[in-house]
Amino acid sequence: MAKAIKVLKCPQCGSTAKTEIKPDFFRCSNCQTEYFLDNDDVTINYNHNYTHHHPSSNPEQNAKNVKILAIGIALVFITILTIVITKSSTSSSPAPSYTVAESPRPAEKEIFSISRYNAQPILATPTAAPILMVVEDRSYNGNESKKRDGIYLTFYDDKAKEKLGEEKVGDDDVSGSDVQIRNFSDGNTYVIVSKNKLFVVDKGRLKLNDAGKSFFSAQPELQVGVATIEFVYSDAGDGLVLLTNEGKNFYYYPLIQKIYTKDQYYDARTGFNTLLPGAKEKETYLFTSESSDFPEERIQLIKIKYKDNGAGPKDVTDRLSWGKNYGGSGIFTERSPYRKELLGGYERERGRVTSWKDLTPGRTYFSPKVISETNGTILIMIKADANPASPYKLQQLNSETGAINWTLDLAKGERPDKALAFSGGYFVVTDSSKGMIVDQKGKITYTYKFD
Repeated sequence: MAKAIKVLKCPQCGSTAKTEIKPDFFRCSNCQTEYFLDNDDVTINYNHNYTHHHPSSNPEQNAKNVKILAIGIALVFITILTIVITKSSTSSSPAPSYTVAESPRPAEKEIFSISRYNAQPILATPTAAPILMVVEDRSYNGNESKKRDGIYLTFYDDKAKEKLGEEKVGDDDVSGSDVQIRNFSDGNTYVIVSKNKLFVVDKGRLKLNDAGKSFFSAQPELQVGVATIEFVYSDAGDGLVLLTNEGKNFYYYPLIQKIYTKDQYYDARTGFNTLLPGAKEKETYLFTSESSDFPEERIQLIKIKYKDNGAGPKDVTDRLSWGKNYGGSGIFTERSPYRKELLGGYERERGRVTSWKDLTPGRTYFSPKVISETNGTILIMIKADANPASPYKLQQLNSETGAINWTLDLAKGERPDKALAFSGGYFVVTDSSKGMIVDQKGKITYTYKFD
């Protein structure tokens, strides 16, 4: 029988949206009710099988739910109203003017490269801890800091940790080797920079004071101006070698205010007859050098007594070697008579030597050097044997008897360069970047090394 065409609606909800699941069977897309066509009368049957959340059958619960819903709707309405009012207020009034305060930037760490030269321990007072004075060639990073590049004289504490002071002594056209340092017999430390500036170290303030102006103003020969300044040799005393602006050379001893020409200088520094009033006998210690005349002769530690010329010219004996004295000049053969001697008459006169002796007779030394002389003791460095790779030792000796007070073994590669005796022991510099403090009993109490 033919079926009449009619609009099919869900018998449950009335929706016409549906899905045919098999011939004449449908599922409502709205409420999921299934229904079918039975005959031409279009009988609609349905199967109600979806889940509904029905209101609670408890009247009190229903009332509570309604109350909660009302509160939620009210909160939403208030929030929307607040946003609208805020936007309206903002758009109708000018924006406030304000400044954001930036947090301060942390200070940038100074970074520079340093080459160090001529590390020199000094004492501000006889009982104070040593101060390490170092010549530093610095290069700063950054264009703004480039003007700070140059040579500095820097002072560190005895631990080489804290910088106590510094003074720039030259720009980047000066090198570290252009700075020369010398201790004079007046207890002061003097500094020459680039052969044209002379300073004295103020050990209290750790600053440099101009010494040239006061030194040179007392001499008429120097009023024309000084072109170059150098120290005399270290064994020649507290003197300066000067070249004036007129091209004249002089040897000047500022502590005694005496100036010498070249010929006058030679006579003034040697011999007993040119000693200044008040000359005193002093002692010095040195090791003999290997002898070409007597190569089998062992190295000896010699104690020399001599007449010291104070702050004036001198020629302190600093080299000794056994040789053959043939009694004069001329041509000599192996059969010519000679006298074996360490200090002949000429050397005695030149160095104003009054006596000498082997301080440690019978002892053998390898690669020795005297690095400190103080009242009653001397500090030497030696190797245990002839092996060039053997490490050095520090040894303190009694300056009267030569007896060993103590011996300190150093690490391999450590070579003492200089040492300063102070009340606590010795401040030993091994190179310009590292060193150690050794106490009176020969124990290392501190080592330092610059980064």
